Amino acid sequence: MHWHLVERARGQVVVPFFFSRNIMKNLEDIRQAIVELLDQELSLRPEYFLVDLLVNQDQVVRVFIDSDQGISIDELAHINRSLSRAMRENHIFPDDDFSLEVSSPGIDTPLKLYRQYPKNIGRTVVVTLKDHQQQEGVLQEVHPDFIVLDVKKSKKAHHILKIPFADIQCTRVQIRF
Repeated sequence: MHWHLVERARGQVVVPFFFSRNIMKNLEDIRQAIVELLDQELSLRPEYFLVDLLVNQDQVVRVFIDSDQGISIDELAHINRSLSRAMRENHIFPDDDFSLEVSSPGIDTPLKLYRQYPKNIGRTVVVTLKDHQQQEGVLQEVHPDFIVLDVKKSKKAHHILKIPFADIQCTRVQIRF
């Protein structure tokens, strides 16, 4: 019996289910190994923190780093070089063949971590709740369990809204020009 590991269908690569589960497990192991290397690098710079790390089957690694005051391109480049070197030294990918992108999350990227909220105090945000309702207002306060929004009801009327983090599905900073 001859097995075709990868087939082409309508121009797309199709991986049989039992193989794709193994690939996904392997990608998660790779992701975890990179997180550990990154934790070592970031422990030297406590003002920076990992927001997200994505690894795909094409061995493209995307790392999103933030800080309490923002992060410079020079610092991102330094982290990229250090992480790339550590990934090669630890042979994270076969033949050390991978693409690494280190950046800060864009302003249009939803806030994912509690630590991202305080630096956005004073900005207008849209909070999508788990029940899919949305609230737009100015982020006034951030507490360990909740945020406080100043929601404008009319030109003169404002409403202060306390939203528990447990109720938040997504928060996006609104860009105002």
